[in-house]
Amino acid sequence: MTNVLLISEKTLKSFSLINDNVDGKYISVSIQATQDIDLQNLLGQALVDKLCEMVATNSLTEDYKFLLDEYVTPYMTWQVMSTIQVGLNYKMVNSGVIQNDDERKSHLDYKNNQLLIEQYKTYATSYAMKMKDYLDCNAALYPEYNECVNKQHKNDVNTYGIVF
Repeated sequence: MTNVLLISEKTLKSFSLINDNVDGKYISVSIQATQDIDLQNLLGQALVDKLCEMVATNSLTEDYKFLLDEYVTPYMTWQVMSTIQVGLNYKMVNSGVIQNDDERKSHLDYKNNQLLIEQYKTYATSYAMKMKDYLDCNAALYPEYNECVNKQHKNDVNTYGIVF
């Protein structure tokens, strides 16, 4: 399947603190990483694949649309806000890694940037816990949630310190 993003750049910008002038390539890379790593660790590969398939074919049922709108989108919004920080502040060029510098703007130092990343992760973790609670209570609506893919069950993956 082609790379299907579960939230769009437009959705992310409308529900987050990301400015409209942020280049879409930074956003799409961060969305893809969040979806492929963080979201898949929370929901399992089977459920993420099912959501991607339904989004790609425009065949979301009411239950899956509810999951996407009420839980996945808020979680991914804050997790992308955390993920995108490094890409926006530091660039890899031929001469090495550089920090963006503009005479009219001042940038966060590394320590404050890390604090910002952690704050956004805190928000994402809160939404992740709500999503897991919802899915645990409504697992019958989402049979893929408990499905094992590639000999890995969703509960086998690292949840980044989130205790359920």
